[in-house]
Amino acid sequence: MNFNHLKVFLVVAKNLSYSRAAEELFISQPTVSIQVKKLEEELGIDLFEQLGKKIYLTEAGKLLYSYVNRIFSLAVEAELAVQELKGLCSGQLVIGASTTPGIYLLPEIIGSFQELYPGLGISLEISNTHKVQEQLLLNQLDLGVVGEELMLDPQLQIEPLIEDELVVIVAAGHPLAERQSITLEELFQQRLILRERGSSTREVLEEKVRHQGNKLKVAMQLSSVEAIKQAVAANLGVSIVSKLSVGLELGAGVLSILSFSDVQLVRQINLAYHKDKKISPAVREFMRYLSRYDSNNRSLGKNYVQ
Repeated sequence: MNFNHLKVFLVVAKNLSYSRAAEELFISQPTVSIQVKKLEEELGIDLFEQLGKKIYLTEAGKLLYSYVNRIFSLAVEAELAVQELKGLCSGQLVIGASTTPGIYLLPEIIGSFQELYPGLGISLEISNTHKVQEQLLLNQLDLGVVGEELMLDPQLQIEPLIEDELVVIVAAGHPLAERQSITLEELFQQRLILRERGSSTREVLEEKVRHQGNKLKVAMQLSSVEAIKQAVAANLGVSIVSKLSVGLELGAGVLSILSFSDVQLVRQINLAYHKDKKISPAVREFMRYLSRYDSNNRSLGKNYVQ
């Protein structure tokens, strides 16, 4: 079987779309169709069937997909095995992350890691947790870092990295700015600015509120942490965000933070990777580097040794 035909088949099967496959492969849609047709002619069986405007894998297509997926995974592993001979002097590391670790945690860590290993090419893709999980399962990422629990897929290995404390933020001139802590009941008396429903931060708070038999009242809802910080700095209300996300604002003196005196609001930031994926030296070393990160001091501490 032609290796290029198999690659085109794999991308079409993954997307169940000739047009999306053409975009991903940077070739024309007719070329995609022709190569799939040649593969079907070689095998003497249909691999796709069309119902209305959608295409679906036939039973033969599903069977071939499982084998081709393994073939290309092995090809990637073969390349990694060769890269191991080069040590950490070269190679690529692809990391996926959800919003909080992707924006406020990993860039600094990746930067300092690359100072140690300048020959490594590292890319960081930021998306939601479910997208990171999907990319891990499709072998598109070496490692995932997510700020909430994954939908536990048996093919993924999940390891806790650090605890992410959620804190109350207020404008520097707010009456609460002189305090160090607040109770949950006192928070309910404030004008609350929060992320949309479904965000990890809001889910943690809502779960705690439900547990105490109360109901959350939100005065303003914004779609990003950056927008929330701007609104709070303008004294439009108070909010709850990851402590990792407010370092610059605290240093500039535009925001103050308060901890809770009666409850603990934390979420786990986790490492995730495919159980069957061969861990390259670069990924292994980066995981070791991450495991020594001190989220309180925003540094790797004194325990990291090359």
